[in-house]
Amino acid sequence: MKDEQTNNSIQNYIRAQKFYFLAEQCLNLIQKSMQPVLKEYNLNHSQHLVLLIMWYSNLSGNEIISTEIACLLGLEKHSISTIIDTLYKRGLIDRHRNKKDRRSVNIKLTEKGVALVEAHHPRTMDNISFDSDLTSEDFKFLFTFLESLRVITARKNNQSPSIYSSAFKKLLLDGQEKYVEKYSKEGFNA
Repeated sequence: MKDEQTNNSIQNYIRAQKFYFLAEQCLNLIQKSMQPVLKEYNLNHSQHLVLLIMWYSNLSGNEIISTEIACLLGLEKHSISTIIDTLYKRGLIDRHRNKKDRRSVNIKLTEKGVALVEAHHPRTMDNISFDSDLTSEDFKFLFTFLESLRVITARKNNQSPSIYSSAFKKLLLDGQEKYVEKYSKEGFNA
């Protein structure tokens, strides 16, 4: 019985490690494909993600704070603060006190920030769009798997999975719905 438990533990570890390295490879390959475009706009990958999140929030009308961005990206708040400071100094975002909670600071894209995202977005779309060989069912399976993995890993880190899922919905999914509504009708002419 103990040998079977040990073997199961080893197999679970090996499966998790395979996933970890495959996911890392995929993410790094996507980042690598986007580097030339982002370099033209003097952005690194993290800055691009934060601007994109803020752009989606802008489309959905959601007010956001840096802690929510940290949750969406699975990073520590201090990592996001450095990115936010850099984008603020470049005039791409603005910060203002939350009217309901004076301890909280909302962040929002400036006109310059919106213009930058809209300038580089059409070019980055091609880099992160997947081949048409993947079906809706493939993506549904992948998303379900990753959402389950997010719950498991959050709990393993003694964190509530809901803080991650709510940030995902508010900062990404809500904005993507508005994006689809807007650009399906208008087309993307940035």
